[in-house]
Amino acid sequence: MSKNKKKKKQQKRMSPEAADRLKTGFATLLSNDACIKSAREMKGALDLIPITIALASVVLAILPTFVSRINVQGSAAIFNGASANYEQGVSSFVNALVYDPDGNDREIVLTIQNGTFNFQNDGYTALVGGAEKWYTVDRASTGEPAFEVFFNNSNFSDSAFYKSIDEYKNPYTAEPRGTEDQKEFRASYLIFGKESIRFRKRNATVAYAPLTGRYDRLEGKSFTELAKTLKSEGLDYTSIKYEERVRTFMVDLINASYETDKIAGTWQYTGIFAAIDLGLVILFGLLMFLMTRGKKNPFRIYTFWETQKMAYWASFTPSLIAMILGFWLTQYSFIFFMFAYGMRMMWMSMRSLRPAQ
Repeated sequence: MSKNKKKKKQQKRMSPEAADRLKTGFATLLSNDACIKSAREMKGALDLIPITIALASVVLAILPTFVSRINVQGSAAIFNGASANYEQGVSSFVNALVYDPDGNDREIVLTIQNGTFNFQNDGYTALVGGAEKWYTVDRASTGEPAFEVFFNNSNFSDSAFYKSIDEYKNPYTAEPRGTEDQKEFRASYLIFGKESIRFRKRNATVAYAPLTGRYDRLEGKSFTELAKTLKSEGLDYTSIKYEERVRTFMVDLINASYETDKIAGTWQYTGIFAAIDLGLVILFGLLMFLMTRGKKNPFRIYTFWETQKMAYWASFTPSLIAMILGFWLTQYSFIFFMFAYGMRMMWMSMRSLRPAQ
């Protein structure tokens, strides 16, 4: 029995060749010579290993960029920092759905349905007072607009409607609202477009970038239900608690409206850098092949596929470094792999692939 057990143990032992390959494979993390050895000696089905390493390296290199962009919240464009009267403006607007200017009860139904905004029972006219008007909250100190709400039920497209507002024009007629000197809208706004919804905070001196969202994830959202809930709780629209509830509602609304474009933009943006990084790996493999083509170069025996595999084997450690640094300094994450990988390949070409050894 003891002899049989010994034979079984000997059979289960890894062969010297397999052990050497395993050791060399792990050595590629730090050793350029190991990358060259692995590329030349591991062939056949083992070629899948460097290919997998190259693809995994690209994924690791772009991971910080992907994570940072997918975690972006659209509401940050409005509620990060000073909100430029946005909470107060939306609170006043929500309150106006259930109270008229004289403080009398009413109910104007405003919901998101079928991919656009929807008023019931001619609620638009009741809210703004006419076909070419909009809801305005004025600054108490100057009487100038501090926040306005627009509804694109005009003959203009959303893009033309938005452009007129930003240029301080009547969006229904495209005529200037103010003097010729004032060519920029200087108030925060909320715009319900035909196919999209737009948010922007703005004060008299500082302009912030607008955010345009979609209706596709807002189906059933009701501003009226929010107004009725706050009314039933007896909250005053000027109170801090009222504004906090409105802010929470708007944060969820903005984030949901931005989600589709965010996801598409994230994949597009990271896809571009993935293609760049993968192209860089292939390019360095090609450069090493061309560098070894001299007639008297002893490395002329290296084939194109072998130099490609050298580049693939060498890509993992730079990508790991790039990932770590990328999560630390996210704004520069896209250049760390290029720099780290370029340095390693330059070192390999100067130290391990010199014609004179």
